[in-house]
Amino acid sequence: MASGRRSSGKGRRRGAGPGCLLVLAALVVILFLFLLNLGKIRQTIGGTNFKDIVSTQRGTGAPNAAPPAPAPAVPKGSGAAPAPGAGAGAGASAAGGSASPAAPGRGATPARQPQPVPLPAPQPAGRPGASGSPGGIAATPGAAASSQGGRTSPQGSGIAAARTRPTALYFIRIDNDGVIERQEVTRDLAVSDAPLTDALEALLKGPNEDELRKSLMTLVPLGTKLLGVEVHGSTAYVNFNEAFMYNHYGIEGYAGQLKQIVYTATSFPTVQDVQILINGQRHDYLGGEGVYIGKPLSRNSF
Repeated sequence: MASGRRSSGKGRRRGAGPGCLLVLAALVVILFLFLLNLGKIRQTIGGTNFKDIVSTQRGTGAPNAAPPAPAPAVPKGSGAAPAPGAGAGAGASAAGGSASPAAPGRGATPARQPQPVPLPAPQPAGRPGASGSPGGIAATPGAAASSQGGRTSPQGSGIAAARTRPTALYFIRIDNDGVIERQEVTRDLAVSDAPLTDALEALLKGPNEDELRKSLMTLVPLGTKLLGVEVHGSTAYVNFNEAFMYNHYGIEGYAGQLKQIVYTATSFPTVQDVQILINGQRHDYLGGEGVYIGKPLSRNSF
């Protein structure tokens, strides 16, 4: 019988040998795959913020956390609440910062249990937010005020204030005796790179409602158009269409319309006289009755 027992023990040891070899081979294969993918495992752990989660969970369940301080006793029926700060933060957890609830007394509402605080998604270091500022914080709107003509409008108004400048225009008033008088008015025109052109264009449009109530009129013929303005030295070359040549008020009408043009143009300090052009050409006389325009005209020409 002893020999039979010995033979059975040898059979068991022989049968266990191949199984151990398979286990060892499997462990070697697992170790080899682990070492082969070690870099990917580290990258995955860093991307999922696994270490921070584990450390936070350890902090919340630390056995060495200080026990909550007992709440001060409240007299029965007084209805007074315990004084704030008497141990409210003694049992605060490391993750949520919530104070441990005190023992509820009569009529007291049970304190809410602290809830786990969700961890923020990891952000790549140094990456600006959607607005270009760090952390994705958008810039405050309305910081930059709109501007037009060099003057900034009030913040948030959305309407740019236009700059204007006072400009002298000259119209005509006829008194009770039929005498033609020159009358200066001041208009606020928008500032531009061609103030002389703007002034002459406003003059050709005639007096406004307020000026008409003051019995002002214009002797510039209807249909006159300004074709161009050029300043050479102290002389302004003002070009009109053919409608400027015909005035049904006669010679006094021609003199009146010329005074309006010359006085308006020479109100600018850089202009001393005006050369009248018709369709880009210089003419000797204006109208059939003859007002000489063959040379530049100044205020002393009238």
